[in-house]
Amino acid sequence: MKKLLLSTIVALTLVGTVSAGHAEENWWDMKDAYSVMQAGVGFGHKDYKESGVFNLGLGYHMNRHFRGDITVGARAFGKVKTEGEEADSWSIPALANLYMNIPWQNLGLYAMGGLGMSYNKVDGTSLTKSDGKMNFAWTLGAGIDYRLNRCWSLDLGYRYVDLGEASADFKDGSGKAKTDMRSHDILLSARYYF
Repeated sequence: MKKLLLSTIVALTLVGTVSAGHAEENWWDMKDAYSVMQAGVGFGHKDYKESGVFNLGLGYHMNRHFRGDITVGARAFGKVKTEGEEADSWSIPALANLYMNIPWQNLGLYAMGGLGMSYNKVDGTSLTKSDGKMNFAWTLGAGIDYRLNRCWSLDLGYRYVDLGEASADFKDGSGKAKTDMRSHDILLSARYYF
């Protein structure tokens, strides 16, 4: 009797594990719209220290290997040096991103790229006027995606982001102070599938 009970428990455990595995694989096969929220930190540029990053977006999971989204964000680059003085700078990027995913059970490894535009602004100082402008923006990255269940997915990723440049005119008309808005980002993302 004990052997039969033990065999039944083992068999049910195996069936449950196989069923769960199929369900997890099916999560990757679903074609669903999703919303995404991203938060992280950017670092590595010579002209400024770390920058906070926050993005919101909408996307679509096309199949188990491809998804895409459009995100709009806010990024505070912090202090940028302009001829010996420091000025606050920030960006509002809008990017269309495409992801290629290699799924395995609940995990997925992905590579991504994106193109878009960014509004970059440098605040004025005693020497410079406040100025902002639109720039071409692009990004490349990779990361690890974890599908929690049918509705939620988390990922941790790295991105190199180039948002163009920001500049401010000198008040005496002698030229411009410029800085490149480039960053190495570490982002934590949460996606909710509709």
